[in-house]
Amino acid sequence: MLCALPVHFVRSDAILPNECHYPEHAASLAETLRREQLWRIPIVLECNSLAVMDGHHRLQAALQLKLAYVPCLLLGYGDVEVIATREGYLVTPQEIVRRARAQDLYPPKTTRHRFPSALPTCNVSVWLLCRRSNRGQCDSRIG
Repeated sequence: MLCALPVHFVRSDAILPNECHYPEHAASLAETLRREQLWRIPIVLECNSLAVMDGHHRLQAALQLKLAYVPCLLLGYGDVEVIATREGYLVTPQEIVRRARAQDLYPPKTTRHRFPSALPTCNVSVWLLCRRSNRGQCDSRIG
């Protein structure tokens, strides 16, 4: 069960996207984070490469807010099923990781990861996700 897994705080600049995102959706999520001051759902990453399995828009919101860290679950593809949602694209665990490392991004919503249970909530203060040396700037930018 995913709710029993630890949430890791991963540097936002270490995470590798493999899909493009919809800018307006990422901006909306960033505004929600700014308003609520609470990160609710962890991003799911492949444990070895840090490629995003679920949470491209949340990652972009974090980058827009210049958050240093994001809450993440680390999983392997042995625990997760992945399918293509668009025709004409090779979608395998190996291809997803390759694209992430090469910055060769799929179009938005090309992959669908199916997890063994629902993603847990984490409810982490956004302030805690700021770099210590930048928390004053983070407060003025986020607050």
